[in-house]
Amino acid sequence: MLRWLLIAFQLTALCASLGGPLRPKLKPVDPDKLSESERKKASELFQQLKVHADNPTERTKIIRQIAEIGRASTKKMFELLDRQLQPLWNDYRKLFTSAAKKVAASKSTGSARQEILKLEQEVRSLRELGDRLTKAQIQQTGDPALERLKQLKFLTLKEILAVNPALEKKRVEMIEFGKQRSLCISQLLLLEDEARPFGLEQIIAFEEQTAQSALGMPGDYLATLRYNTKLATTLPFAEVEAIRDMNRYRMLIGLAPCVIDPRLCKAARDHSRDMHEKDFFSHTSPVPGKKTPWIRAKLEGTTAKAENIYSGNEKGHAANRAWWYSPGHHRNMLSPSNRRVGMGVHSKDWTQMFGN
Repeated sequence: MLRWLLIAFQLTALCASLGGPLRPKLKPVDPDKLSESERKKASELFQQLKVHADNPTERTKIIRQIAEIGRASTKKMFELLDRQLQPLWNDYRKLFTSAAKKVAASKSTGSARQEILKLEQEVRSLRELGDRLTKAQIQQTGDPALERLKQLKFLTLKEILAVNPALEKKRVEMIEFGKQRSLCISQLLLLEDEARPFGLEQIIAFEEQTAQSALGMPGDYLATLRYNTKLATTLPFAEVEAIRDMNRYRMLIGLAPCVIDPRLCKAARDHSRDMHEKDFFSHTSPVPGKKTPWIRAKLEGTTAKAENIYSGNEKGHAANRAWWYSPGHHRNMLSPSNRRVGMGVHSKDWTQMFGN
């Protein structure tokens, strides 16, 4: 008995000298591998996806469950979505382009072109009134002309989708695929260079560019719009949409769209934030070193020649609409000499800056 106690004591002492009791060596867990039970559960869920192929809500619910199993199942789901999305996206672009051309052909008549030129001049002549321009004149002359120009110069999504019934179904399906794909990207913590973004923003950008090209928009206009689209990923979505909306006003009346200047966006955004946080509404800032728009532009390494400000709505189209009806802001927004633009928002305060 004494012998066994001595052996036990020696083993205890040995364990203590090694830093603790002896434990079995654990293998590191591989996040890209599933256990047998996890594989079985994932397989069942992937089968359910096939059953609910036409039910986006149910599919999203199942994909969430797949993502909860682990990284390996999420990765497989992401790859499957990408494989399914690509042919759908290619088919949609082909059909949408064809439909847009058909609608454009029905609008591109000689009489329509003559009417466009007449209406463009009517609206541009408002700006030439200078300080004599009134809100009433904009409402009486500008509004009806602008609405008619929208019908003649722009193709609406509704018009294009109406050409081919399959388009709307494919569009809805792609939007759902985009949301489900984003869910996987978020779970996998993928960076933008590891997984290209895809969703409603990318679909809308394609649709607008295709519609504009179909109507024979000038090449330099299209080049500016393509450039702006590339910059869109580096700026807040609300600001990009606001600039896109502002450029629509310009293009409707025959003016070139403005190029986005990210530095003007930064200067505009900072001024909007200052107005909100310092509780003032003015082109003249009380913040030391930021008194005028020209100083604020210079601080960001660029130049400015005009500035519009607005407060009251977080949506950029509301700011542009208010400026359209305000004679001084109207002239700034629709100046033919403007080449660059920046728009910045903070809460419900907007700043719009222009440069040559």
